[in-house]
Amino acid sequence: MSGKFKEFGKKIGQAAKNTAKKAEEGIEIQKVKGKIKDKENSISGFMKQIGVVALEKYEKGEKTFEEAEELCKQIEEAREAIKDLEGEILELRHIRVCPSCGAENEDEVAFCPKCGFKFEPKPEPESEPEVDEGNKCKGCGQVLSEGTAFCPNCGAKAE
Repeated sequence: MSGKFKEFGKKIGQAAKNTAKKAEEGIEIQKVKGKIKDKENSISGFMKQIGVVALEKYEKGEKTFEEAEELCKQIEEAREAIKDLEGEILELRHIRVCPSCGAENEDEVAFCPKCGFKFEPKPEPESEPEVDEGNKCKGCGQVLSEGTAFCPNCGAKAE
């Protein structure tokens, strides 16, 4: 019986060695995969830098390649759209930015409290055209439809 235990012990020992070897291989594989990921990140960084260089050239009026110029135009349009949207937010918050110092101010201030810049007065909102409300009841002021003989609200005779 002891022969079987020795053989079983050898198999367990061999299995443990194989497991340890597989674990070491797995660790080494992960290290190599980490190095690959680092290189891929470097490539992404280089690609981004190519874009930055192309955009800088485009903004300076220098020549770049055709595809880059089209992408730069799209970036420019997106930046303008962002600027417009940020302006909408300021309007919704009833704030305007001082063109002199960049401070945010309430709509109704005449002068910037940070630098003294004088704001142009805000244009008055356009009033809505008056709607012809037709005949009004002399008793309660209710608007009466055309052809109404008596007010449906208070019963007074319409004139």
